[in-house]
Amino acid sequence: MAERIIVPTLLLVLLLAFGCSSNYRLKHEAMEQPSAWPFYHGDRAASGTLENGSFNGKLNILWETSTTGKPAGPVTIYYNILVYPDTKKKIRYYDIFTGEYLGKLKCKGIPQTGLVIKDSLAYYSLAPRKDYLRCINLLNNHLLWKRHVKDAAAGSIILENSLIISSGEGLIAAFDIVDGRLLWQADTEGRIVAPVSYRDGKLFQPGVDGKLYVLSATNGRELYRIEAPGPLASPVIADKLVYAADITGHVSAYDPVDGRSVWQVKLSGPIWNSPVLAGERLFIGHSGGGLVALEAASGRELWRFETGEVIKASPIAVGEFVIAGTMTGKLFVLKASDGSPVDERQLTGAIALAPVTDGRRVFAVTQKGKIICFGEKNDKPIQTDQ
Repeated sequence: MAERIIVPTLLLVLLLAFGCSSNYRLKHEAMEQPSAWPFYHGDRAASGTLENGSFNGKLNILWETSTTGKPAGPVTIYYNILVYPDTKKKIRYYDIFTGEYLGKLKCKGIPQTGLVIKDSLAYYSLAPRKDYLRCINLLNNHLLWKRHVKDAAAGSIILENSLIISSGEGLIAAFDIVDGRLLWQADTEGRIVAPVSYRDGKLFQPGVDGKLYVLSATNGRELYRIEAPGPLASPVIADKLVYAADITGHVSAYDPVDGRSVWQVKLSGPIWNSPVLAGERLFIGHSGGGLVALEAASGRELWRFETGEVIKASPIAVGEFVIAGTMTGKLFVLKASDGSPVDERQLTGAIALAPVTDGRRVFAVTQKGKIICFGEKNDKPIQTDQ
């Protein structure tokens, strides 16, 4: 009788240990699919915008899933795969079309930077007490190299053959993406919590000390620095002008050539997220609950929408719409042209990270470990639990 009980129990343990903990491996054919979302996932752009998207503005749920870990860093899209770093020391992978769970990467620590991918190589940095930048070959999950980076900022960028990452202790470093050699390092002498942005050979590094450091992307040499009105806790947008938002509620525009101030406005709440640039408009949410559209060239307010709730995550712009989430879990869709509401939905858990999109679908994550895909409703929602 005992054997009849033990054998099924052991079988169940094995199934749980191996069947539900599959390690993800990238397939060669998947690499032929482009990554659609131009945010902090390896591209030089950090605009939070997909202007040619066909999203219809309606928050119809196509699929949703639950995870045991909260999001630990930026969620990204690669090769039609949603990449979700979590606080359970794993990076999880989901099919963006169906929500199917494709496997995970065990991280040895909390992957607070999210994942950056170049071809088949993946890069992520672990939270304090581990403090390592790691390079993994996704085709076989082998660790290629690791380097010490203390309290890395939540994001990094790849420029040609170098990965550029910032650390909380004020250092900005460039590593060779193949062998991890340190190419250069710069010390801002202040605390950093936001990643760098890139434009025309320059790196723009926000600092908690209220300075925006502008460095050469070639060697890390400081070119000039800008004194912002308050502490900078989010990445800047670098385009024709450089747009920065600080936690005192100021949004500022600077000339990228010499750092000259072009315009500055004060919003009615602290800003903890990055502005979003779409065409000639700049969109920004603040902790006072307002989502504001500014004219990018002048800073003139075009429209304002009051959510009545704290906005911590950056909004995104896709096609004709702006999408923003709040810390009480509401997701809003507005017309980018005039701020008129299109749709809203209450989710379970705070929205502390910006949604992402492939142009047709929008993906939101909450602090309760929920992942929800919205889009044109032509199938029944798929409910999964991992």
